[in-house]
Amino acid sequence: MNEELARVKAQIQDLRNSLLAGKVFTKLPAALADIMNGVRRSQPTPLILPSDDVRALARIHTIGMRIKNSKHPDVSDDELRFLLDHLASRNPAVRDKGVFFLISDLFQADAFTQPQVEWLFHQLQGPELMFSHILEPENSGVFARSFSVMLLSGLVYADQNRYHALSQADYRLLLLNLVSYVALEQDGRGFVEGAGWAHAYTHIGNLADELTAVPVLTRGEKVLLMAAVFEGWQRNTYSLAFGEDQRVAGYLVNLAAKHQFFAESQVLCLTAWQARLKDLRPQDSVAFWNRWYNRSRLLEALLMRADLPKVVVDYLQKIIDLY
Repeated sequence: MNEELARVKAQIQDLRNSLLAGKVFTKLPAALADIMNGVRRSQPTPLILPSDDVRALARIHTIGMRIKNSKHPDVSDDELRFLLDHLASRNPAVRDKGVFFLISDLFQADAFTQPQVEWLFHQLQGPELMFSHILEPENSGVFARSFSVMLLSGLVYADQNRYHALSQADYRLLLLNLVSYVALEQDGRGFVEGAGWAHAYTHIGNLADELTAVPVLTRGEKVLLMAAVFEGWQRNTYSLAFGEDQRVAGYLVNLAAKHQFFAESQVLCLTAWQARLKDLRPQDSVAFWNRWYNRSRLLEALLMRADLPKVVVDYLQKIIDLY
């Protein structure tokens, strides 16, 4: 997996460089499509998940109570490692209401040191979390992947507003990793019976939205991410019907409203998507119809937003009833 992951990341880095050099802007959707279509998937491999739910919940509770009762809250490096080790849990009480809620509270309490923020930033983007088993068929690694993305959105917000620990190079790394994640993630499950929320595309929308507000990222880099989200969305074969359309539409509108360039870039992506539909023929498969109605939901969610720039509204009104 590591070789294929490195290959895809290198392709996206090269695409970023070409985009910023002004070489591929009009062909950006096609270039991203080529990368995504060329991903080499893997066979399933054993997935080792945390199995100490009772002990983990007790320790999470202990840390949480200490934070709430402290005037100067802090967390040890060992506790941080423990929390990230349990981000992969299938148990939503451990992963979602436990680790995720607690780390979010730690950000709110300003409990991290600058080295801990930097450590978290890099650990969350690692192959064992953000890219855990991502090239394999549907698997429970999606929980670690998706919640790593969600925690990174909280980290970006905290860094922009309080810590100021991350550099321009750090943010560029994160943007490239998120584009890579979108290119590779195929699991679009929302709520999973017995395991809680997977919600990859909701969390993608959250992190992408936070990155729109990062001033050290260029317009070109933000367009690269936006185009990747469009490409990933139209390829997902799951029914994205658990609020993902509203969250991603919120991100897209917030970006488009920042500058006419972003609004026009969205029309470019939408035009490329529409062109692919001209020769499309219905198929008797769940995957086909999920993709079809995912498109409708996203376009309708965009039109529901009163702050969507006129150039995008005009284009959507022209195409939404076609194909």
